[in-house]
Amino acid sequence: MNGTKIETCPMGYHRIQNIHNGNVASGTVKAGGQDKKAPGTYIKWDAPGVETIPDNEKETIQEVSDQFNRFQMMNFNEHMHCLRGTHLKTQGCVMGKFIVHDNLPPHLAQGMFAKPGSYDVIMRYSSLTPKIVPDNAPAPRGIGMKIFGIEGEKIWGEDKKTQDWTFNNYPVLELRDPQTTYDIADALERNWNDLPKFAEEQSKRVDADVATLGGQLPKQNMVAMPEYSQSAYRHGDYVAKYGVFPLGKEQKALEDTEIKDSDPINVISQNVRSFHMANKVTYTFCAQLLQDLTEQPVDDIGIEWDPKKYPFEQIATIEFEPQDSWLPEFRTWWDDRITVNSWHGLKVHQPLGSTNRMRRVVYAESRKLRLRVNGYRDYVEPGGVKEVPAPIPAPQVKLKYQHAVQTVEVA
Repeated sequence: MNGTKIETCPMGYHRIQNIHNGNVASGTVKAGGQDKKAPGTYIKWDAPGVETIPDNEKETIQEVSDQFNRFQMMNFNEHMHCLRGTHLKTQGCVMGKFIVHDNLPPHLAQGMFAKPGSYDVIMRYSSLTPKIVPDNAPAPRGIGMKIFGIEGEKIWGEDKKTQDWTFNNYPVLELRDPQTTYDIADALERNWNDLPKFAEEQSKRVDADVATLGGQLPKQNMVAMPEYSQSAYRHGDYVAKYGVFPLGKEQKALEDTEIKDSDPINVISQNVRSFHMANKVTYTFCAQLLQDLTEQPVDDIGIEWDPKKYPFEQIATIEFEPQDSWLPEFRTWWDDRITVNSWHGLKVHQPLGSTNRMRRVVYAESRKLRLRVNGYRDYVEPGGVKEVPAPIPAPQVKLKYQHAVQTVEVA
């Protein structure tokens, strides 16, 4: 490896209590291999067993897509604006650099990571819940990014040189496959106006340890959260899950601070804004490669790939110079005009597994409905940061009775 040192990620684990604790029968770890060493060899992306497609999967995925479209319309009836089917609530948008590391070993130097380089990137912080909830409520959070200037053959044959990635702040996902997604979405639709009843139903599922994780996540500051792709992707010749972990000293100092129940309704977006305006924000981008299909299934993302046994390894750094993350034009442009979908990317980073096959349909149909309802003919696929709308500071009106953060005085 020419003296190359492989660096594991500085924050390759999470603070969730009931993963890997062995206390829940349905568990998230395949039993039997925990005491064995990792094979140390990497499975090819097209090897037998990496993906297995059930006969009825296409029909189930269409049913799920219809469910999420109905969620969008129920939200529209409440807010009179059509939102995404997932990751509804924007918490900030930023522009920066995505820097691929030099001298990566062969198993990591794959796809867009095959050679070093620095690329422009835009990133959105968001809250994941299908209904908009206050920032002080426990809920999944995520990031989506679009990287510009990436050469290579695209999955969908698009002419823009972009690569999209999406992440959530926990390593497994309750929507672990299309059928499970349908079942959970059906429970949510039936209990749309009674979320405690929905939560009660999820607590009785056989996979309750995974199904209820979203409501148990630490309420960290978003700039200090670990983020996970959850699902697997082709990594050139191999297969990987990806992670984005806080790198900056100021970010890591916030790891153990949490949002309080008494904090303002918009505390996340304004904390993110204040932090980005005062600090350079950096993350490490890491890959966790597939070595054992028994312990690292691709088609079931309710099972975590144990990061102690199969570590995340650093392959890139993301840097954001101090900036305002709450610019109205940037935020609304992202909300209404563009889309981030990991199927917008290179063939050598094709999304793998049942949940990603589901996302290919659900995200596309969600985007189409959002555009139609909001009066747009099609989405915008930007070719670079020069196409991001001009920055205009966001005013905030002082509210007399609602507990909210005010960060900019109105002239």
